[in-house]
Amino acid sequence: MRCVFVGTPGFLGRVDGPMRCAVWTEDPQGHGFDPGKLIEIDLGCTPAAAAAGVIGWDQVQVDDCFAGPNGVVSGTTIGPGWPELRWAGVVCLDIGFVESLPVGVRPACPPVGVAGRAYECLTAVYRPDLDDPRAGRRYAGHHAEIIDHRGSLARVAVWPPGRSEEPGTPPVTMWLDLDAADQCDAGPGSLTSIHPDGMLSGVLFLISGQLYPNPITRRDSNEYDVRPDPGDHAAFTAEQRNLADSAPRASGDNVGDERTEPQTAALHRR
Repeated sequence: MRCVFVGTPGFLGRVDGPMRCAVWTEDPQGHGFDPGKLIEIDLGCTPAAAAAGVIGWDQVQVDDCFAGPNGVVSGTTIGPGWPELRWAGVVCLDIGFVESLPVGVRPACPPVGVAGRAYECLTAVYRPDLDDPRAGRRYAGHHAEIIDHRGSLARVAVWPPGRSEEPGTPPVTMWLDLDAADQCDAGPGSLTSIHPDGMLSGVLFLISGQLYPNPITRRDSNEYDVRPDPGDHAAFTAEQRNLADSAPRASGDNVGDERTEPQTAALHRR
């Protein structure tokens, strides 16, 4: 139905091939560059590769690198493959892949030093072949609180991912239709927990992009050349503006005015 990813720091520890490498999820200086803590990953085993039919969905290990809201680089950022690999960045590991790892090397969630809830480090992408309005859509976890509502249309305070428990961090206030899949993860089995008919404070998975089945070419029998996902940040911005134009307004709301884009981008900084 979907892939859920755990976002974690990634420090390149070994290169095993054009798309294969091993990373540490904590600063290796803290454990003396212990090779026993390395996690081997294949950067070609992504949702884009699965959507293109090159691998099965059960073989996904990491998320793609893609453009999120307002062009913010999201997903796995250590590089699509050799020689573009970076020494450090973000690695988004499939939650099933994480659970298959030995307990001693599984990344902490939230990572050390992050002042937020675990779900603020999670992202999700739905398979594009589903008969579901969420098909092919990407969502990112946030902590949020409902302030006011008109049916399913809610005025929500949303904190930047990984910062909801950081003292002095203000939320962004916006109007959302919590039953609309083009605005948040809404529907059967949704990862979003808040709703006017239920919990008023908790998990909100906001729309963060679109999955594209990108062209992929075999490099050899085990390696793939996967191009970065361009994302759908323009559509996200347009949807938020359209929603703001039709929503009830209250003083202090930021959606739809000149501050919306930088503030929305701030929600997706890690």
